[in-house]
Amino acid sequence: MGGLERRLKLIEARRKRRGDQLRREALARLSDEELEAAEESLLAEARARGEQPPPTNELLEKMKRWEAETIEQQRRR
Repeated sequence: MGGLERRLKLIEARRKRRGDQLRREALARLSDEELEAAEESLLAEARARGEQPPPTNELLEKMKRWEAETIEQQRRR
């Protein structure tokens, strides 16, 4: 019986990983504008439920700016 439970757990874990991979691939296909719109939509839903959105991660925001600056510099070359 323990072997059956272990196999079931492995199958579920594999299914979850596969689902996570599909979500990552779908998100990778979205443009920056689409991602920002989705983020804003989720934040608006949270505010409508009375939830406070999480504080912005300053390091993450700084990295986004660096990435945008790097892309702009590459476009100029």
